[in-house]
Amino acid sequence: MAQPIRLRIILGEDDARKLILPAGISDSIEELCQEVKTNFGVQQDFRLQYQDPDFGNEFVNLTAISEINDKATLKVVYLDSVQLQSFTEDEGVTCQPVRSPTHSFSSSSADTDNTRPVTSSGSSPSTRLSVWPSVFTVPRFSYEAELQLEKANAEFIAGGTHLTPSPKLKSHLLERLAEEIIKFKVYPTDNDLNEVEEALVKQHPCLREQGSFNGCYGWKISLKYKMANVRTKLRGLGCAEVLVNSLKNKPRRAEVNYCPQYPKGETTDSLEKERIALLSEVQKRNNDNIVTMKMQKTFSYRRQDVIQGQPFIADFKSRWPALFTEKEIDKEFLRISTVPLLSRFFNELDLYTPRMMELFRGKGGVAGRKMRHIMVAISKDDTIHTRRACILKSLCVYLNEDHEKLVKEYTNTEANTEAMEQTVMGVYVIHQEGAEPGDDPENIGVLIEGVELKCTFEVLQKIIMKLDGQRLSSKAQFLKNKLMG
Repeated sequence: MAQPIRLRIILGEDDARKLILPAGISDSIEELCQEVKTNFGVQQDFRLQYQDPDFGNEFVNLTAISEINDKATLKVVYLDSVQLQSFTEDEGVTCQPVRSPTHSFSSSSADTDNTRPVTSSGSSPSTRLSVWPSVFTVPRFSYEAELQLEKANAEFIAGGTHLTPSPKLKSHLLERLAEEIIKFKVYPTDNDLNEVEEALVKQHPCLREQGSFNGCYGWKISLKYKMANVRTKLRGLGCAEVLVNSLKNKPRRAEVNYCPQYPKGETTDSLEKERIALLSEVQKRNNDNIVTMKMQKTFSYRRQDVIQGQPFIADFKSRWPALFTEKEIDKEFLRISTVPLLSRFFNELDLYTPRMMELFRGKGGVAGRKMRHIMVAISKDDTIHTRRACILKSLCVYLNEDHEKLVKEYTNTEANTEAMEQTVMGVYVIHQEGAEPGDDPENIGVLIEGVELKCTFEVLQKIIMKLDGQRLSSKAQFLKNKLMG
């Protein structure tokens, strides 16, 4: 198993943070940049620097991932548009936020957004690579609109005069906000729209509505209608992710890249050839880079395979064997949700661990005794791996579910084949006979054939991973309130 990598990331003056990469160092500088952006909510363009021992640990531009080891210190250097134009590939790698080039609703956007679009090799131009920002940034509007808002903001500060925007101005503001939203998702939630409108009236207080309970409820409703109109336009242009949600019995999904378009110039036949080529590439040794490239190229084709074909797990595995590895599962999760699976999961789990341990220690009755028995393993081997395993098992018990259905431990595979075949969904851990608690397992895998442990998986998805967490069951909401309290 890959050893976790701990990095010290300097984001600014007096702002240094710890980044843990549970699966080890990223394969490329671009992936490491994505980890930094996702975990710390960085939206600006930047490059990375590292401390070079050849020059007295002075910071120099990072050009090779091999320069990074455990406990290294990296510095985020933010770039403005002038620097972006002069910064070339042989000087280092620039990490930019994604700007989707395919969705434009007003001519003014081209004048105000100078950031160059970035897409991964083999991606559809409409594929999103950035998660919804922790703080929504209001885009710049047209020159004329900014002049009006600047004047109105000054009048509001001086005398509290609110601006009643003309239909033309209001339409422009909504279009620019919709443009910004669609870079992250086509189906924003109510909470997303709340964040957008609150950011709007905070930056432009003259737009705050009189009589509204929060000063921006009317803007939220208007933007909701605007987004519906945008989706209608996209549907007319044949946008797959909108079309699939317009069909009967096709629910809307939380995935950011649920059904992306094919890459430019690719067809079903050409991508099927790539899939067949993957079957042989995955058999070769030391071939991870080629496999990843082809998996990225066939992502949109694979998503349509899932959505339209709804194949059984066994059939899907025979068609896409490359997907069923730890590395590619992590990458596929990132492609679909723009969230890194392993690093986000373990970072958030570690963040909640102290509070969870308090809750578990305070639990009484049979559940409390079970959790205390599980936690004994930490006193024998207080490592990060043991602590995480105990927290996950105890979480199941706390939610009145059977932790043995989540994590099943065996001594070898042959003697337990029948038991593993009967498992609906869970994680299996295989230990060598006579292994000590601190010893690494011989093998770890995932068994999937259905759905169980409903509450546990809901907590892992919606609270730990923060995916589609607006609607929680009463049990999950109760736990969230306890953790936040």
